[in-house]
Amino acid sequence: MAAVSVKGMEPPPAHSLILEEISKGFTTSEQDNKVLQRIFERIDFKKDNKIDREELEHVLKSLGYDPVKVNQYGISEVEQMIWEVDEDGDGCVNAEEFNLMFDRGRNDKTGHEPKKLFNLCQFMCLDRDGDGSISSEECMEMIMHRFGRERLDEVFRNDPSEREITLSDFLAQVNRSHHSGPKESGAKGGRGGSAKMPSIKGRR
Repeated sequence: MAAVSVKGMEPPPAHSLILEEISKGFTTSEQDNKVLQRIFERIDFKKDNKIDREELEHVLKSLGYDPVKVNQYGISEVEQMIWEVDEDGDGCVNAEEFNLMFDRGRNDKTGHEPKKLFNLCQFMCLDRDGDGSISSEECMEMIMHRFGRERLDEVFRNDPSEREITLSDFLAQVNRSHHSGPKESGAKGGRGGSAKMPSIKGRR
């Protein structure tokens, strides 16, 4: 299947609905909450009920995404993903922090909440088979679940070809949507906004 291009073309209708979910807030059902729990358990391969840097980097690479080793804050992208939602400062994300992160992200109307780990969770929610891409079949499942059969028929009547979205594609589209929305500035809740990133080297 051909990958979706994120440069020089608009996403196809099926994948536009995924971006529509992002822009309006990612609401979940009871079934989705069970999926979220499975995602936490999938990342937490050490089974100690918390996500550390090694586990998060492992899942990103397993999805075909190579995280930045040193960003503008002088730390890795993985360290920043954890820092943004690490409420107790232990250098890990426990189950409570994970659920709080997702709840804040899906209900954020300002664009101020940190979204790096949230965006990964969104992708993993949609990538039901865990193969590192969102297929047309998975798009169909999401559209049917959230929008109904009539909308499903409409979308795939106009866009019958098969496509897939990789994690890199997905993050590029999310960032494009985010940059066209509200500007980040001193958010309440979480560690987003324009707050200065402290050094976290040496955290366990």
